[in-house]
Amino acid sequence: MPANGVDWHPAIPVGEPYWTQLGLAGPIAGAHGDHLIVAGGANFPEPALTATRANTLGKVYWTDAFVYSRRTGAWSDAGQLPDAVGYAATLSTSDGVLVIGGEGYRGGPGGTLLRPAERFADVYLLRWDGRRLHRTELPSLPRPMSYAVAGIVDGVVYVAEGADFYGLDLDRPDRGWATLPRWPGDPRTVAVGAAQDGRFFLLSGRAQHADKTWTFYRDAYAYSPRRRRWDRIADLPWCVTAGLAHPVGRTGLVAGGGDKDIDRWNLIERHVALRNAAPPGSAEWQRQNDVVTWIYDHHTGFNGELLHYDTRRDRWSVDGWFPGPPPATTPAVDWDGDLVVASGEVGPGIRTPRVWQASF
Repeated sequence: MPANGVDWHPAIPVGEPYWTQLGLAGPIAGAHGDHLIVAGGANFPEPALTATRANTLGKVYWTDAFVYSRRTGAWSDAGQLPDAVGYAATLSTSDGVLVIGGEGYRGGPGGTLLRPAERFADVYLLRWDGRRLHRTELPSLPRPMSYAVAGIVDGVVYVAEGADFYGLDLDRPDRGWATLPRWPGDPRTVAVGAAQDGRFFLLSGRAQHADKTWTFYRDAYAYSPRRRRWDRIADLPWCVTAGLAHPVGRTGLVAGGGDKDIDRWNLIERHVALRNAAPPGSAEWQRQNDVVTWIYDHHTGFNGELLHYDTRRDRWSVDGWFPGPPPATTPAVDWDGDLVVASGEVGPGIRTPRVWQASF
């Protein structure tokens, strides 16, 4: 992927030709015709500085947009989004890339240590005409949300996040979003979702509780629009939160990547609590911060195993491995049946600029 084009803060004192694309977590990514659109997203651009090392910007959300042409095999600069957006749900359609929600900053890039990111309720289509991106507005979500999952069944887009489930008829968008029955399981975020075999599938996810501990979910559900009913399907062998899912054939789903190491998450939270209880800058504060930093630095990567789900047999099986460091928090792009994975996060605070394509 090309480099971000905006050198917007003195804490990032480099520009072309030295500025390189670090990669983006939570990018807008989708296919429109013969073009792959990648835009927005977030990363940590200050060299070697992430969550536990003092930095100026924190996580930075971007406005840059890029387009890859399947015909020429080249990337093009597609200008800037009006807002810096990451962690939206995105879907590829014949009318453009559907963008649902997300979080970031109005009007331009921003960093989380400068001001908090805000969540968005925006819904729109991005379309590339060969020269520039066009944006078509659709009805806003009933509430702002990020890290949602979405899928389209029979012209209706379904979106799930937290404890909420909504639907929008793309043929009658004037009717707005309908609130639909929630799945018979716990609220969750950073789940995995996809449409297949006339149903919308909600897989895995995670939740943080009042005591800061985490639950990583292996349960999975399928929503039938025809019956307006959720069914619990076979549990996944492990959690795939922040991973991806892609339809295969008429009755298959491939799911994988993501994070299943709940013990590491809870260990981090314990040491964060000990750090927060110590006087800032004290020896104990620094010791606990060093422990948290060590855990982050020695992350071994996300889970590379791929799972296959048979919708007719209600059965999961292991179906191979991702061919490189598996990215998380990036959309699964359906490009004429192929799976495209653009950029993403390969470790805490670490992004990849690589783009993968697979045919099933």
